[in-house]
Amino acid sequence: MKLSKPISALILVTLLFITVAAQDKPNGGGAPSGAVPVLVIESLTHDFGEVKPGTALRYAFKVKNQGKADLLINNVSPG
Repeated sequence: MKLSKPISALILVTLLFITVAAQDKPNGGGAPSGAVPVLVIESLTHDFGEVKPGTALRYAFKVKNQGKADLLINNVSPG
């Protein structure tokens, strides 16, 4: 069973929430002028390969902030 599409959708929804949250707080809520957070995700998809029904699956995506302001992730939910 491939889960790459649902996981990709979850990541896109998360990025949308982060973008909207960043627009609500100019300069990250107190960061120096011009400083912005930069979200970097190593891989946007993960393929578990063929999985037997009932098998529990977990995967951790590596998320980094390469910007000069704090990256605030206020909410994450499945898409």
